[in-house]
Amino acid sequence: MMPRRLGISFLFVWAAMSGLAVRLFYLQVFQGFNYSELSQKRSHIKIKSETFRGTILDRNGNVLATSVEGYSVFLHPKQFVKSLRAIKLLETNLSLYPGEVKEKCLSGQDFVWLSRKSSAASVENISREKIEGVGVINEQVRYYPNGSLAAQLVGFSGLDNYGLSGIEQSQDKYLKGNRIELEQLHDAKGRNIFTAQSNAVKSSGNSVVLTLDRTLQYIAERELKSGIAEYEAKSGIVIIQNPTTGEILAMASIPSFDPNPLAQGARTHNLKPDALQNPAISKIFEPGSTFKAITFATALEEKRARITEKYDCENGKWKYYDRIINDHEPESIATFSEVLEKSSNIGTAKISLGIGEELFFRYVRAFGFGARTWIALPGEAEGLVRPLEKWSKVSLPSMSFGQEIGVTALQLINAYSAIANGGLLMEPLIVKELREPDGGHKVKEAYKSQIVRRVISTQTASAMRRLLLGVVDRGTGINAQIPGYTVAGKTGTAQKINPDTKRYYADKYTSSFCGFLPAESPQLVCLVVLDEPKQNYWGGSSAAPVFAKVMSRAAQIYGIAPKSANNLTIVKLNKSNDPE
Repeated sequence: MMPRRLGISFLFVWAAMSGLAVRLFYLQVFQGFNYSELSQKRSHIKIKSETFRGTILDRNGNVLATSVEGYSVFLHPKQFVKSLRAIKLLETNLSLYPGEVKEKCLSGQDFVWLSRKSSAASVENISREKIEGVGVINEQVRYYPNGSLAAQLVGFSGLDNYGLSGIEQSQDKYLKGNRIELEQLHDAKGRNIFTAQSNAVKSSGNSVVLTLDRTLQYIAERELKSGIAEYEAKSGIVIIQNPTTGEILAMASIPSFDPNPLAQGARTHNLKPDALQNPAISKIFEPGSTFKAITFATALEEKRARITEKYDCENGKWKYYDRIINDHEPESIATFSEVLEKSSNIGTAKISLGIGEELFFRYVRAFGFGARTWIALPGEAEGLVRPLEKWSKVSLPSMSFGQEIGVTALQLINAYSAIANGGLLMEPLIVKELREPDGGHKVKEAYKSQIVRRVISTQTASAMRRLLLGVVDRGTGINAQIPGYTVAGKTGTAQKINPDTKRYYADKYTSSFCGFLPAESPQLVCLVVLDEPKQNYWGGSSAAPVFAKVMSRAAQIYGIAPKSANNLTIVKLNKSNDPE
């Protein structure tokens, strides 16, 4: 009897062992890879992070943008024990809204962020508690030590280390460095055992050095803000350029914004998307009388007018085809120089008729209008210069004094720099050099000034500087005078166009002044643009005084010595000054 029972028991044991063996064989051979992969996923967690983003510096080494250490908190919903204490701890320390942790737990994902790039203080309690399913890693936080200073130019980068505007965007490939992966080893309960960097190479991004001068930028923004308040303007722009090299020393736009909250992912409900754009390169406007310098330079270069020539300004009102052209100050007979000094639209229109459409169009394009300057900034507009076949009978005289043409502030100042430097159109320069990573001073690449083309001769440029000097000494630009310095420039007052009716507003203007000093050997060029000033909307009454305040300080900072009253020489225009 016993042997039979023993045999049956043996058969049962043998069958069970065989079944286990078959099951083990199936799991190891046919399902081994799947289970191994599942185990790997649960115990090894890979988190993408980044190296430190490169620093942005001004020309003197002052920091405009840098990266500091921050902390990010993540959650593995399937491993998180949803205790009320843990949820409250997370929501309180990370400033989450009530119920946000529960929502993330129901997301169905294996990995979610609870907070990105927070301060050490906000995550200290979470790190100490070692909550199951919750982890903390180090990440960089982009920091802009000057707040809103040059914000539209410098731009900002987002949470994931990508540049989203300005220099941060245009130089992103140099600044961002290498992305890295952090690999965390977890035990069966989801607790972190070890964190390692999975790739061997870890280097920060290059430093980008700008041509910008932080001190000049501060002065430009301060005086622009003051001018906007005084003349009740909607907004404004100030650009300062070195005419010889094309370097941009300041590019100010008001209103501005603080990029620090944006870099940390804060919600900015009151910030409009267009506020992030740089109006100095993206906003198109009719330049008004500042454009007359282009007309006069073309006439002199092509010998279509002489400095001693006289024009009938029709006592301030002249009908040309179906258009009535008016002057602010009625004049009868005016010389070539007086037409510019008194900013006569009628006199300028008659000068343009002597040039002709094709020649005028050619010089407008040669001075850089209707095309990007290709400055190293995103969002640059081409401006608006219609092709010749779309011109009307009155387009030529209208464009001669700055109507029927759209320009950017950068295009306008770059054209004036060509007059200031002797006739060469330069490529505007904003990035000076790239430096090696890790905070070194070794220059990786230096950017040199580039000449685009010669636009006018040195003789014509010299004559234009003297003409523009007369505008400030005796004409509409008298408020741009700076004691001890010779200043040359031109005022502009342009009615704005209603986009709905396509007609000019009766009470909305763009006021401007563009000029340089010293007039005889210019070292700095400055453009001031005020949008919709309600008080003293004439360019000579609003933009010119802002120019004088900005450039008086700029001249001191750059060591441009003033001339004494005894040796201050004003070159009078006469026949001998004629470039012919």
